[in-house]
Amino acid sequence: MKRRLTFLFLLLTGSVIYFSLTGCAYKLSTNIEKLPGDVKSIQIPLFENKSTEPGVEIFFTNSLKNEALKSRAVKLVNEESQAEAVLQGKITSIDVVNSESIIESKNSQYLPKENILTTAYTVTVDVLITLKKKGSSEVLWSGTFRQGQNYSSPQVTLPVINTANNLYNHSAKRQTLDALSKEMMQAAFDRMLENF
Repeated sequence: MKRRLTFLFLLLTGSVIYFSLTGCAYKLSTNIEKLPGDVKSIQIPLFENKSTEPGVEIFFTNSLKNEALKSRAVKLVNEESQAEAVLQGKITSIDVVNSESIIESKNSQYLPKENILTTAYTVTVDVLITLKKKGSSEVLWSGTFRQGQNYSSPQVTLPVINTANNLYNHSAKRQTLDALSKEMMQAAFDRMLENF
């Protein structure tokens, strides 16, 4: 029994050592963060919004600017003339779909019979980020990002506590898009710093 336990321990330890030696270590290779093309100053214009959701370009532009401001690798400037490169963003699509989570109302005194209610929605955003050298069409780096997140839909309960209204639904969707913009732009900026 002792031999089996010792063998199992050595096997697991060897697997862990092998995994740590062969795993992806691009993050450990250097602590120096820099943008592709050794760019030191960038300008970030307002995102282009190709989706049907008005105003979300502000969320994504501000989130990307916040990532640039937190970074020690680059200086964010207001004018393109002061920048070495321009970091452009485009929201290519935003999809909002019903999730599979539904409630079927059969015997309710407050809802019509055989009614189906959606209990959650999924918001999926597609974004393209491009770093271009100032004054030219030379692309130093580009990346596409896709991420989704769920949010609860308004729920019909008792008539006196009815939260099924469009304002709630709109507000919940906007908060979800704002949260997605922060997560996605952090991932985009990190990937750009690693030139990955």
